[in-house]
Amino acid sequence: MASSSTEELCEESSWVLYKDREEWKDVTPVPQDDGPNTVVSILYTEKFKDVYDYFRAVLKSNEKSERALELTKDALDLNPANYTVWQYRREILKHLDKDLYEELNYVKQIAEDNPKNYQVWHHRGVIVNWLQEPSQELQVTRMSLNQDAKNYHAWQHRQWVLRKFNLFDNELAYVDTLLEEDIRNNSAWNHRYFCSTPVSPRLLIHHEKGLRRNERVIEFCEELYTSGIRSPYLLGFLVDIYGSMEKGGGDKPHTFQKALEICDALAKEHDTIRREYWNFIACNIAQQMNTSNGEEFLGASRPSELVMETS
Repeated sequence: MASSSTEELCEESSWVLYKDREEWKDVTPVPQDDGPNTVVSILYTEKFKDVYDYFRAVLKSNEKSERALELTKDALDLNPANYTVWQYRREILKHLDKDLYEELNYVKQIAEDNPKNYQVWHHRGVIVNWLQEPSQELQVTRMSLNQDAKNYHAWQHRQWVLRKFNLFDNELAYVDTLLEEDIRNNSAWNHRYFCSTPVSPRLLIHHEKGLRRNERVIEFCEELYTSGIRSPYLLGFLVDIYGSMEKGGGDKPHTFQKALEICDALAKEHDTIRREYWNFIACNIAQQMNTSNGEEFLGASRPSELVMETS
């Protein structure tokens, strides 16, 4: 930490303001306009004001040059969440026909210091889309998730890449490793659902029966359940599986019964904060069974009889 601080101090001491740079003498800086009646003025550093005054100037003049591109780097170093700077940087990259693979390396470095910055991940997504080249993305997101398994932005980027380029082939194996490390990793369970839900173009869309007939997924989840795991995410996933079995199947009453039992366990013990939700799901499953068979299910004459008591 000390060495990093020392490097920052050395960099600051050697920093030359844009207003003092000979190559920028032809540009008139544009100061920030906070209006005539500023309530609370932000105390920007001299460096911050200088960089952004010159950024506003090139933005106003629509200058798209090498020096303007370097200026966006300085601006993003000071505020990597500034969407306007990222957008203008993309315009310059296109105008100058820059090497986009170099840009991917640059944004990777920014993301390492700002792993939960939406603008950084969005910029990376745009560049990947321009290149139509996703070969680095699963590894990049894996590294980010190794640091924080619940990094929403990394998950969002990974799922976009999977959908966009249909890279689902080994994704369930990756999810398996995450769940083996932490069975209560709700992000991993959510991602498993994302990969398994038969909504085009996700993984199991290639399976003719989708989620409800994918033996590997069902066996894996049932093994976890049999071993005593009662994670709400696992239980909710099983409800989805059992509650979506094909109408008319021979095991339909059995799977519906299991779905109702799990709903009951979720409402009473494992996910009580969403008790009413699981009651509602149980009623829907019972009604679906009644509609399918034309008769009442398991002696429940009314859906309300399946609703657990509230206290």
